[in-house]
Amino acid sequence: MWSGDLREFALKHNISIGQAKRFMCTGEHLEAHKDGGKANQSNIVAACWFCNQKRHKRKEPPPPDQYKKLVHQRLSQNRWHDLRLN
Repeated sequence: MWSGDLREFALKHNISIGQAKRFMCTGEHLEAHKDGGKANQSNIVAACWFCNQKRHKRKEPPPPDQYKKLVHQRLSQNRWHDLRLN
């Protein structure tokens, strides 16, 4: 993930600006505001823009613990993102 210079990140990893945008660091609310989640340290984690969007586009976003297991499972199989950075 990046939180500084988009162009620098894209050049460093030899990817396009569009591809690099997917890896922008965002704050992911574990419990959504609409469900009573607060904007505090215990409810916000770092997530790339792509992952943040992907979780919330589901009909029923999975609970944080379940989603964490899914992320770890896919990462261990090297299949989380379509675009991989080495």
